[in-house]
Amino acid sequence: MKLIFSILILFTITLPTRSQDAYSFFIAGHVYGEPGVNNPGLHPPFINKFPYIQSRPEIQFGVFTGDIVSTNPSSQDWDEVDADISDLGLPVYFAVGNHDMENRPLYESRYGATYYSFTHENDLFIVLDPNLDSWNISGEQLTFFQNTINTNAASVNNIFILFHQLIWLDNSRYSDIIPNSKEGKASSINFWTEIEPLCHQLDNNVFFLAGDIGAGAWCNDFMFDSYDNITLIASGMGEQDGDNFVILNIDTDKSVSYDLICLDTPNLECFGEIEDYDLHYSVKTLASNTKMRIFPNPSSDYIIIENSNSINEVSFQLFNTIGRNIFTTKTFPSQKINIGNLAKGIYFYKIQTDTEYNTGKLIIIK
Repeated sequence: MKLIFSILILFTITLPTRSQDAYSFFIAGHVYGEPGVNNPGLHPPFINKFPYIQSRPEIQFGVFTGDIVSTNPSSQDWDEVDADISDLGLPVYFAVGNHDMENRPLYESRYGATYYSFTHENDLFIVLDPNLDSWNISGEQLTFFQNTINTNAASVNNIFILFHQLIWLDNSRYSDIIPNSKEGKASSINFWTEIEPLCHQLDNNVFFLAGDIGAGAWCNDFMFDSYDNITLIASGMGEQDGDNFVILNIDTDKSVSYDLICLDTPNLECFGEIEDYDLHYSVKTLASNTKMRIFPNPSSDYIIIENSNSINEVSFQLFNTIGRNIFTTKTFPSQKINIGNLAKGIYFYKIQTDTEYNTGKLIIIK
């Protein structure tokens, strides 16, 4: 009886609201944990943070952003997940991943539809299932998405859209972002042609939240990008050194802030602020300029930015391989930038002016 009760509470579509109050919720991706390991339930380092989540009464629910269970899921796997959620003691919503959908009939028989919406404190939440059409949101699901946006946008504040795969990757500015997997991905995805444009023209702030990241050393552990009214966040766990989940805090003025929570050290803030990793340029105003480049590359002590189109000041940023901003400066083309104090290795750079940007890889040798 206890398990049945917990499932009924878990998937109630509209949560109780406390008109316009501040609240928080968490997103956690790849919660089954390390690839190839079938834990009895959720990733143990994540379970170890349950007391922290429970210590914050403003956290009113969570969303698992896919790959909740491992390969070939069974009823026992889902029973174990439900038991862990019962121990957490909070409502948790599911956005399904590719592993979860390896047995779609089992999932749907237990939990129902894989795309749906709900409101909380006058914010709209839309959960999507990119597994239905090779990462595309199409057919009846696209109609559902369009109708939900058109019906609710004028009467809600923030809009949060949740799914598993990083369906925004078909854009050159995300070419350095590596997800856990591109399994099932079509050669062309309609995020930038149908999903993003519909949201970009809204007055609401819109947050796209994904979870297929962070599983291993081959992929990024998290990412953050924000432009105009759009914010994109991906987080996940499984690698251990990079394990994380994100708490979104919605204030009474409906502004949103973030806590990037580190799972594998006592220091919950070991990664810093997720905004530190902001890709930080607008798709409306910036154009790619492949003529902006750095040389020499590889280098050991200095680099110079070459920009044949401008003599204006440029912003130069360096990121390490997990995407953390480790160096930022303002400079002018043809001026030397000292990098002699940086360790040898591979870095990623971004050069930006008021109207242009370019990204690439820098190799530092010693």
